[in-house]
Order: sequence, then structure tokens, then C-alpha cells
Amino acid sequence: MKTIYLNLIFLLLINLNIIGQTKYSTEYKIQYEVEYSMDSLNLESKGTAEMYLFAGNEFGVFINESRATAEEKMEKFRQRFGSSVQLELGVNNSNNPSDLNKAMFTNLETGEVKVLQHFGDKDYVYSESQPVVNWEMTDKTKESMGYQTQMAKTHFAGRSYEAWFTMEIPVPAGPYVFNGLPGLIVELYDTENHYHFMMQSIEKLEEPKVWELPKSKKLSKEKVVKLQKKIDDNALKSSDYGYMMSQTSGVMGSTTNADGKITMDIQDKSGQKISKEELKRMYRAQLESRNNPIELE
Repeated sequence: MKTIYLNLIFLLLINLNIIGQTKYSTEYKIQYEVEYSMDSLNLESKGTAEMYLFAGNEFGVFINESRATAEEKMEKFRQRFGSSVQLELGVNNSNNPSDLNKAMFTNLETGEVKVLQHFGDKDYVYSESQPVVNWEMTDKTKESMGYQTQMAKTHFAGRSYEAWFTMEIPVPAGPYVFNGLPGLIVELYDTENHYHFMMQSIEKLEEPKVWELPKSKKLSKEKVVKLQKKIDDNALKSSDYGYMMSQTSGVMGSTTNADGKITMDIQDKSGQKISKEELKRMYRAQLESRNNPIELE
């Protein structure tokens, strides 16, 4: 009987530990702007995106602007109606490379990363070990964003990177998967300048921001990649104009479906109307241009 009780206690502790790992306490909110070249055949064409890192000594949460905005609305809703009330808020993928639409929940101590990807109106999650980023410290220093920074170099997933970090903010975190330096990464870029992250602002939170993973379907990384490609391809085959519009840069408007008849009111930035065939062409071209991911290997 004593053995049974001990086993039950052991299992309870394991379960409590698992539950604890779903909460990510962070003390800083850092905003980055990333400039990127999405098309390897047209590197002069640059795009930009706003990204957010919520970080502390133990955890890091890296998200895009859409998810950050949704979380901010959710926080205001909780403060008004109580934390027990649940609200589903949509997260819209941007037209950025898919790597920049990932949400990364990182345990900086254990190296476990839970990656959320949103497409087809759902969140999918998979777990992986934090990639090993071996840093080479240099003697180069400069002032950046009002902080004294030092350069470190690394090679990751087919690219060489230079990072400028500051020990004035002793948080071992940075954008995307780049962690492990003895201070916050203020600036990061690959040596070909295809991806360039630059800190825009930093805020020390009055109270720690505790994150929890949203409801999501658990799949392997391989299945998530295949599923996203399938949804992207099927949008063309099934003429899903709403999805194509949401994923195509430079277009705006709406689609309605009444009794099986699709009505579109879609325009480009100049206000010119776009036909269904033109939207398909633009969407197909954008899919083909997304050929320069952060991770080449």
C-alpha cells in the first residue's frame, strides 16, 4: 500500500511539472523590426515586419504583430471580465515568410521550444529542442539604441550571423531562436543581409506577463509543414478567394458567399479593383516568391 501511495505522489508531481511547463513568465517586452528579402531571385525587393519578444531569465515568447495585438485585446478583456472568462480571438497571418508567422515559446533553461503556427483558422503546435547556437565572441563594441553592445558571431541553418548584445539587460534571449548570450540581443543579421532584426523599443513590465499556450492541435513539425503547403495549394484549386486575399500582399477588401455565389470586392493599394483571375495570379506569384526562408538547411 505504501508503494502505491508513493507511486501516486510521483505521478502527481510529474503532472504538476508538466502543467507548470505550460506557463511562461516574462519580465520584458521588446519590439523588433525585421527587414527581409523573401525572394532569392529578387533580393533588392525588401519587406518589413514588426515582431515582439517577451522575455525573462527563464522563458522567451517570440510572436508576430498580429498575435501580439490579439493577446493585448485578450488581456484587456480578462481585466474587465475576469481571467476565468474565455474569448476566442482570431490571429491573422501576415504576408511575411512563414518563419515569421511562427510563435515560439522557449524554456531558456531546458531548451524546449513549443512552436505555434496558425493557418486555416487554427493553431497547430509541435515541440522541438532549441537549436544549438554556438556563439563566437568578438572584441568589437558599439553603442546601439542607447546601450553598449558587443558583437558575437554564429552559423545557423545555412547562414552566418552577427549579433550585437548588451549585458546592461542581463536576459539571455533574442529574436527567433537566437538565445544564449550573456545579455539581450539588440541587433541581429545574417552576413548576406537577407534578414536583419533591429530592436525598436524595450519595456520593463510592472508585473510579469505570464503566457499560456492557446488551444491548438498537436502535430509533428513535418506534418505541420505538409499541412500548410496543402492548404496553400488547395486555395488555388478550390478558389478560396478569402484565404488568397488574406495571404496576398498589396490587396484588401472582402468576399461574400450567398447561396453558393461568391461576390468579391477586392482592391489593390491604389484602390483599383482586382478580378478573381488577377487575385489568383498574384497569390500564385507570391507563393513562388517565398523561396528564401530563414532556415536554409
